[in-house]
Amino acid sequence: MKIFRKRQWRMTIFPKLIIAFLLVVAPIYGIGLGMNQLGEKSVREELSKSLKSKVDFYLNSLEVENELMKGLLQQYAIDKDIQHATFISNTMTIGVWTETVQRIQEKLQLIKNSSLYIKTVNAHILTLKRTISSDETISDTIDPDYEAVATVSKLRGVGNYFWKDRLFMAIAYPGSDLPNMKETFALSIEINQEMMKQSLQNFSDYKNSGAMLVNPENGWILGNQSDEELRKELSNYLKNRPEDSADEDYKQISAGNSSYFVAFKRSPTFGYYLIAYVPSSEMLGPIDKYRMLLWLLSFVSLVFIVAYSYWLYQLIRKPLHRMITGFRKVEAGMMEPMPLPKSRDEFLYLFQRFNMMTDNLKVLIHEVYEQKLRAQTSELKQLQSQINPHFLYNTYFILYRLAKMNDNDSVIQFSQHLGEYFQYITRNGSDDVPLDAEIKHSRTYVEIQNIRFAKSRITVEFGELPAGCGDMRVPRLILQPFIENAYQYGLETKRRDGRIAVTMIEQDGKLLMSVEDNGEKLTNADLQSIEANLVNQGANMEYTGMLNVHRRLKIRFGGEYGVSVARGEMGGMKATLMLPMPQSLGKAAEPSDTNDARGE
Repeated sequence: MKIFRKRQWRMTIFPKLIIAFLLVVAPIYGIGLGMNQLGEKSVREELSKSLKSKVDFYLNSLEVENELMKGLLQQYAIDKDIQHATFISNTMTIGVWTETVQRIQEKLQLIKNSSLYIKTVNAHILTLKRTISSDETISDTIDPDYEAVATVSKLRGVGNYFWKDRLFMAIAYPGSDLPNMKETFALSIEINQEMMKQSLQNFSDYKNSGAMLVNPENGWILGNQSDEELRKELSNYLKNRPEDSADEDYKQISAGNSSYFVAFKRSPTFGYYLIAYVPSSEMLGPIDKYRMLLWLLSFVSLVFIVAYSYWLYQLIRKPLHRMITGFRKVEAGMMEPMPLPKSRDEFLYLFQRFNMMTDNLKVLIHEVYEQKLRAQTSELKQLQSQINPHFLYNTYFILYRLAKMNDNDSVIQFSQHLGEYFQYITRNGSDDVPLDAEIKHSRTYVEIQNIRFAKSRITVEFGELPAGCGDMRVPRLILQPFIENAYQYGLETKRRDGRIAVTMIEQDGKLLMSVEDNGEKLTNADLQSIEANLVNQGANMEYTGMLNVHRRLKIRFGGEYGVSVARGEMGGMKATLMLPMPQSLGKAAEPSDTNDARGE
């Protein structure tokens, strides 16, 4: 027994892998104790990629913020409140003037809160010689900061300025677009340099490393570096670069007795350079001392790795490749057994069980899977058969009343709509219909209700269906039950001004169909009860109305689709049907059923 277990242990892959790793790792660690793990070339390349990536990411983030600020300035340059305060302030009453100033200040605060890199936002009203700020109330004179952006009136659009070691963005109205018209007001944003400096601290992954923003033209520098020699060297290097040089680069620069790896890139907006630097000593260390030992180690390791790789390929790679090929055949539907390997290890067991699995799959795939599909189809049929319009019992009384009143035109119209309605819901054709046909059926239902209720009492508005959705196949009777619910529970007791809005929009690759009413009977408890039923719907629950549609949509399209409810903007309930857009179904929409669209 012991001899058998010993032989069985020798047949497994585990001891073979241990021996293989010892043959590779033992010589490496025996020769390479005390040697650094990466060579100088690898370190330089990795550092270059890391620094460039950080510089690109941070500068791109700044440029995105700059574009946002530009867009906000351009947007509010034509703001009505600012223009009213500029041109017609002398005609305003004190109350109107105060409200206008408050609205302008609120808008300036919105601009400031839109970005962490905005310190203050000012509106300099030159016609009044006063300034409205996001941080202070309106001043009696033009703020001194206007001097920083005073020349913006000569520009067309947004200008960028350095002034007293501060950064500004500004736009003037009308600017250079109307050269014969005097400047009336200017909007300016001061960049929050403290927030920029805090962001630059993210570059400090190594000791004495960091980042800074440098404008060599005017000597402006922002950063956390206290080494004046490095600042001076970097500024001089950028200033003396040829004009045709690239706006980004990676260099090794000496400053005093130290050497630094430097990556930089120029901002197209403000013209400054973002520079990230790391001391060479922090990265390279004592690599030079081990260079000869590294070559010796590499040669010895290469011999062992080649031999090890070939042996490992023969031992593991080939049977794994065969097994992967077998699994791919199974995925493609080819249930073919694989030849058993000659080795008597774990792979023999795996191949045997794989062949058993393919045999079982051949039997089960036609039983379990088809039974599941039949059960799902049966459930869908059962759910569809439960729909029974609640107003069926009232339609004949309405028809009787119209006939008794000798209103023949209404009798003809009502009978036609009623015939189309019942022909649609009792049709034994396909379970799925074009979405256009479902919407047409809902409109027919509304026409019937318009005869029952006066149009002035309840009005129904249908939105436009997004393009390409009309031919999409959907389960029958998914929209009309929600309109019926709005009539029955939301508006039936409302004597006038009842409204139902049916909207259809595309959002995030999904089609959202909403039915909203302005009924007043919906309580929060009712809404919570409906939401709980939609969430906790189970297999043994009786599905009618809203739950019916919710269950059918999940069966038809998947668990992420269905029905959700909320209180709408009009005060009543808003039920939303979530369907996939035609392109999300994985194939083109099926052609519409002409007979279904006509209700024949």
